[in-house]
Amino acid sequence: MNPLVGLLAVILGLVVAAVVYEALAERRERRRFPPPGRLVDVGGYRLHLVVTGEEHPGPTVIADSGMVSFSSNWAWVQPELARTARVIAYDRAGLGWSDPGPKPRDAGQSARELHAALQQASIQGPYVLAGHSYGGLAVRAFAALYPEEVAGMVLVDGSHPDQWARFGVSSRVLGFGNKVSSVVAWLGLFRVFDKEYKLLADGLPARAHAELMAFGRTPRALSTAGEAALAWDDRTRPLVNDASGLGDRPLIVLSVTEQPRMGDKLTAMQAELPALSSQSRHITVQGAYHEGLLAQPDSARVVTESILRVVEAVRSGQPLAP
Repeated sequence: MNPLVGLLAVILGLVVAAVVYEALAERRERRRFPPPGRLVDVGGYRLHLVVTGEEHPGPTVIADSGMVSFSSNWAWVQPELARTARVIAYDRAGLGWSDPGPKPRDAGQSARELHAALQQASIQGPYVLAGHSYGGLAVRAFAALYPEEVAGMVLVDGSHPDQWARFGVSSRVLGFGNKVSSVVAWLGLFRVFDKEYKLLADGLPARAHAELMAFGRTPRALSTAGEAALAWDDRTRPLVNDASGLGDRPLIVLSVTEQPRMGDKLTAMQAELPALSSQSRHITVQGAYHEGLLAQPDSARVVTESILRVVEAVRSGQPLAP
């Protein structure tokens, strides 16, 4: 046999074995982790909603996660909020337990799907929206499309719509990078090289940690994240930037001190977000890093307290507590 042909056969065999391994691992994890919430049809595909604290009066808290993350990321925050408020943590289409949704996957599309799911599940507003990272853009898109249903907001180190433009890079670079990563993920490599995913998960309760590690590094999740990034500059950015803001509705902006990359620019952009409301507070969580705001118990406690402050301001009609 030609040595080159033999080498190619070995490589092909390894690739096939890796793809089969990844497929079997995903199937095993789907059986291991059934959806903890309800699957709601939004027009031929379903979104996964985890609803807790249903016995409490409004407003209802909606929790939206980062670009490859989903409802499990709120494992520290949601149970504490549910002691006094109804809380929905959900998975955007293509993430967690939600079905894939139609393209383009911009924040406006995600907001419309969430609204449809809430209506289908008979979960009425007013809503207090909490968005972490890219989820911050998704909740701002929701407020832009359904302003009369939004009573307040918490941005948990939320992404700035202009951040890629200010970095001097098109969001499409991130999008194509995630799409390439989704192909690599078919080989199971992110089950070995999983440092980035551990940043999201480490510190969470054991079950939530395992769920994030199982579903956050899959080809489907990375492809979904790539679609969101591809639509960022052309669709999400203008929708969010053209919105009228929150008026005097209560807003808390949470930021971090530990910024390994582009720290000065990210900090400056976070400082702009409180201007979205005339009734806002900006809290910098000392020692916190982006992913750890939800994963680390001490930082998550600040997130919980901030959301409760906004909920109480909405209920009482009084200004945000200092």
